[in-house]
Amino acid sequence: MKDQFGFRPTGSCTSALTFFLHHITLMLETNSYVRCLLVDFSKAFDVVDHSILIPKVMALNMLPEISNWVIDFLTGRSQVLKCNNVVSDSASINRSVIQGSGIGPSLYILMESDLKPVSPTNILFKFADDTNLLVPQNSPVSLETEFVNIKDWTSRNRMMLNLSKTKEIVFHRPSPRLFSFPAPIVDVDRVKFVKLLGVLFRDDLKFDDHVSFILKVCSQRLYPIKVLQSQGMPSTKIVNIFQALVVSRLTYAFPSWGGFLSTELAGRIDSFLRRAGRSNLFSSDCLTLSKICEKIEMKFFKSIQSPHHCLHQLLPEKHLHKFNLRERGHIFELPDFHTVLHKKSFIVRALYKYKIGRILNIKASS
Repeated sequence: MKDQFGFRPTGSCTSALTFFLHHITLMLETNSYVRCLLVDFSKAFDVVDHSILIPKVMALNMLPEISNWVIDFLTGRSQVLKCNNVVSDSASINRSVIQGSGIGPSLYILMESDLKPVSPTNILFKFADDTNLLVPQNSPVSLETEFVNIKDWTSRNRMMLNLSKTKEIVFHRPSPRLFSFPAPIVDVDRVKFVKLLGVLFRDDLKFDDHVSFILKVCSQRLYPIKVLQSQGMPSTKIVNIFQALVVSRLTYAFPSWGGFLSTELAGRIDSFLRRAGRSNLFSSDCLTLSKICEKIEMKFFKSIQSPHHCLHQLLPEKHLHKFNLRERGHIFELPDFHTVLHKKSFIVRALYKYKIGRILNIKASS
């Protein structure tokens, strides 16, 4: 299930967004625009039909004992409703993946695992029930055809498609006036920016809106920290709170979108950090965004080099050097790129950034 990034050992929002931006920028190498459909399923976990899910469980290559255990877990469940000491009759439960259970997330992944794009040129990626489709300008199968396929799958699997929350955004090269976009899908709104997994994306892949949003959130979080500081909380605890409330928000999924920051946007974040530094909210007086995120990106790149990582598929072939003249940060071929946009994506950027140096000794986070 290479298209699913939720509920996996190496899956995360950072991994999903890195995959997302990698393929958008790769498609824009040879296309003027990429149409992106963000599909919304209504009450996705609650409407999973057991009569449809059970055959998918049985089709897995598992021991019969395990398959039978999962089927037994899903069957024979019932519920009652009690209101004002009046108890209703028992009703059987034949839908939902039983949220809160340990196996529930895996069952939902299995339920949606057979939703695939019609053309291999198009990319479908998922994070739990968030389902997103990328169709480049020169794809042999249009977005309209792919959407019909998604609606057919939804109908066959008795899921519910929420058209009011399903959106389309067209990512494009910097000069959109040189070409025209196709007409929007009927009944689906086309938008200029969209929030996906906590990050604001604009159709021109500029992150001004996202930076403004996170700086607003972080500025609001400074007030309670300063109140705690004025009440005499020890500086070591103030630093920990600042890291938890502010730095964590600034660096959320940073490897995926950080390479797209302009000098101006990075300067706005650094200016915010300098103001926080003057209030003694962290120990270092020269803290910058690049300094904070350097170790984060190095660890992330190191983790991707593991064959078990969900993004390992994006790495190029290994390059076997005949001569060991100097330490290298990785053993992969350097990919070609034709546009600045693709170079800004994390995989390409990291391969060039760490081609020389020692990073293999960094302990990767799980």
